[in-house]
Amino acid sequence: MSLSPDSTMGESIRGTLTQRAGRAPDTTSALGAITATWQYMAARLEPVIGTRGVGVLLDRALHLTGKKYLWLVQAAPTEPVADPLARLQSRFTNRDSADVAEAGSALLVTFTELLASLIGEPLTERLLASVWLAAPPPSEQDHSHD
Repeated sequence: MSLSPDSTMGESIRGTLTQRAGRAPDTTSALGAITATWQYMAARLEPVIGTRGVGVLLDRALHLTGKKYLWLVQAAPTEPVADPLARLQSRFTNRDSADVAEAGSALLVTFTELLASLIGEPLTERLLASVWLAAPPPSEQDHSHD
């Protein structure tokens, strides 16, 4: 099973991050969107797969995403960080907003893909559906070009 960034879930993840961070996010708002989304995901998943399960999936997603974004692996703290959120945030320090947004989206897609490979896509979608913000209807989207 492979969720590409262009899959429906990949689009939902990117759309959610864009809505939470804004259309032209700075590094702080991009990282804030990623961590907020991560917190919602973890809250939905911990009752099902446990805190440790969520942490293990995050570590694996960081490893896999780090193959494309080498700085995610190189930015690993030298001391083990027990808190998955702190572990996530530590990887994105001192990066520009474009790096944070692109790698953060890829990381969440990879995490979701790993989860779906373990529990199935239907259950993954059901568990995480409330995390993804619905896109505004076309009538509410940007009309600056009108």
